[in-house]
Amino acid sequence: MSPSTTILGGVAVLAVATILSLGQVALAQPYPSQPIKLVNGFPPGGGPDTLARQLADALTKRLGVSVIVDNRAGATGTIGAAAVARAAPDGYTLLFGVAANLVVGPATLKNVPYDPVGSFTPVIEIARGPYVLLASTKLAVRSVPDLIEEARRQPGKLNYGSVGPGSPHQYAAELLKKLADIDIVHVPYRGGGPAYIGFHAGDIQLMFDSMPGPEAALQAGTVRPLAVTGNRRIGTLPDVPTFSEVGLAGMDISFMFGVMAPANTPQPIIAKLNAAITDALRDPDIRATLARQAVEPSPGSPEEFGALVAREFKRWTEIVEQTGFRPE
Repeated sequence: MSPSTTILGGVAVLAVATILSLGQVALAQPYPSQPIKLVNGFPPGGGPDTLARQLADALTKRLGVSVIVDNRAGATGTIGAAAVARAAPDGYTLLFGVAANLVVGPATLKNVPYDPVGSFTPVIEIARGPYVLLASTKLAVRSVPDLIEEARRQPGKLNYGSVGPGSPHQYAAELLKKLADIDIVHVPYRGGGPAYIGFHAGDIQLMFDSMPGPEAALQAGTVRPLAVTGNRRIGTLPDVPTFSEVGLAGMDISFMFGVMAPANTPQPIIAKLNAAITDALRDPDIRATLARQAVEPSPGSPEEFGALVAREFKRWTEIVEQTGFRPE
């Protein structure tokens, strides 16, 4: 073997050793050692964004690195969720997930490029809450039985708005149509703000929304709450009955907030994030935001959150089959 070959071989061995050494140093670095992206699949300014930014601030203080909200809006939040599903499983890209992109979109939309159970590692549930059925005060109904009677008297004449096709809000209305055997027409909007303008203009008479979305319209007297989904009344609307109380027990749907990481994220990272978020949910500002949305913090283990997502995905798949409806 020539001296030059020996030298080249030595250089190659040294290069490999250096790469392995750097890799070991990187692996040895404590997590987190760089900024974390918290992806929100919705535009800035809405309810999910407010909570995501408060959580990011609280985690920045607890983890010692910047946690930055990255808004990737579109397709009822599934664009942002898909980006996280494709990300490296290193704990530096996380999803601030909601019902729309964790379970509803995958159950209702075609060609969603991720599996809500298999494409993520669950970190923690943040909160769960109900949807509220709202009626325009221009419509002479004060209860769900009144609404059913009016809708049957004028089939196809009443409109309901939603924040977009395939959204949980639309499916809540489609489920109501099925259970109550009524015919009401969908009018899609791009977000809650335009939908409330539609209420004010008289273009729609009904809509499902989550708190605090209707607050301004309730205070202005534009809308009237008729019932809430779920199995109990909510503190912000104590006089509003559940659907079960008015005879529609099948309206057992809810929204959720939670944090997901890409599939195969190491468990020590998940455990550290779970502990930090559990502590962050004690923050008074975060608790106040959740209270305005008629929900309480509900942190638990990653396994509990994963089981919830699996159950809810199954439930929303059943709703698609029950209603026979799919958005185009």
